[in-house]
Amino acid sequence: MNILDSRILLKRSTTAGQVPTVPGSSSHTDGTWIPTDIYEGEAFLNVTDARLFTRAGSTIKEIGLQNSLVGTLQYATRTLTSAEILALGTTPITLIAAPGAGKAIFVKNVYSRINFNTIAYATVGTMFIKINGASDGIASITQQFLSSTVTRFGTFTVAYDFAFNSSNTNILENASLRINTSANPTAGNSTIDLLVEYQILDFNTIF
Repeated sequence: MNILDSRILLKRSTTAGQVPTVPGSSSHTDGTWIPTDIYEGEAFLNVTDARLFTRAGSTIKEIGLQNSLVGTLQYATRTLTSAEILALGTTPITLIAAPGAGKAIFVKNVYSRINFNTIAYATVGTMFIKINGASDGIASITQQFLSSTVTRFGTFTVAYDFAFNSSNTNILENASLRINTSANPTAGNSTIDLLVEYQILDFNTIF
């Protein structure tokens, strides 16, 4: 096996539509290379388009990304303080910012851990996750989780059904993802860790 002692970089671009190029010479030090030129084996990631490329000989090859049509899996984390949880019925917390025009957040899974302190949450409502402005929630977890008296893990139930309603919504374009409860708890001092697994649906490029 031949081992090449050469530059290996991961180049990134934030310019939509930009792709790597094959240089006209064999050395990037001779002054003829342009910023998009790459060696064989190097990678070029267009962050804006979510496209990854490499070079094989004189050909630029695109590497298919996981679920690239609807965006790769991403993860968002957030720890809710006890003060935030006590006000969660009236003050929702943003977990993922609005993704931009033509784009929507598609939640795959939501994992959680309540870190029990000394006082359980009381008079709790259902905890649910919802796109800001939508009529229906996307995910929820039972009241028993929020009223836990020990540290434990939980998973939200994710559902996109409309229950036979012809006008309800739960995915909206360019809207943030938030968490809240149906009512403010009246007591409690634990924190909650959240992990959201999601994709971005980019209708600017899907169709």
